[in-house]
Amino acid sequence: MNRISCDVVQDLLPLYYDDICSETSKGLVEEHLADCADCRYSLEQLKSSLSLPIQDMEVNKLEGKGLQSIKRMWSRTRSMAFMKGLFVAASVCGMLIVGYFGLFRWNILPVSSEHIIISDIRTISSGEIAFRVQIRDGYSFAHVKNTVKDDGSFYMTPVHPLIISKKYNAFNPVNGEMFVNPLNVRAYQKKYGKNVEITSIYYGSPDHPILIWKKGMELPTVSR
Repeated sequence: MNRISCDVVQDLLPLYYDDICSETSKGLVEEHLADCADCRYSLEQLKSSLSLPIQDMEVNKLEGKGLQSIKRMWSRTRSMAFMKGLFVAASVCGMLIVGYFGLFRWNILPVSSEHIIISDIRTISSGEIAFRVQIRDGYSFAHVKNTVKDDGSFYMTPVHPLIISKKYNAFNPVNGEMFVNPLNVRAYQKKYGKNVEITSIYYGSPDHPILIWKKGMELPTVSR
């Protein structure tokens, strides 16, 4: 065979590498490659350049797996952050609700006796002790806390929220007539395990109560 030039072999190398050239061309290329180091180098370069996409595919596959792992981790982190945010929001809402009721609606603070006016204390023929109450501190009331001490002292303590509610301070259900029957109070306490004779009745805070009645005290008696 006649020796061909390097330019012709360079043109035939891609066809030779893909094994799609004729047998004659293949023989000429192989004969030339046996004696030409430059063309053999070109063939190696061709092999390297064609195999590079396969390597890139493997690298991309690994990178894709890494990105998928990061995506899953990000999704878990985002879900955890959402749950934490939801928990914090619920906690804040709960504290706001508790704070609102604690400050404005829950009756927990005893009324100071200096704001309480007791008048017209009397005994009714039915055995009840009646009296009039006026509370003048600007709060509204919805609850009177009753306490019986071991010595038979019965305390009626009006309580109000920590902060005045403008919506309700025009109406005070505690003001007005109050009626207490010592026998009924004892019967109620006995029902729940505390059988104590009621010997005195106080209105206001146990720290500075106002005496309404004490056993042996004579009060005006009126019919109901």
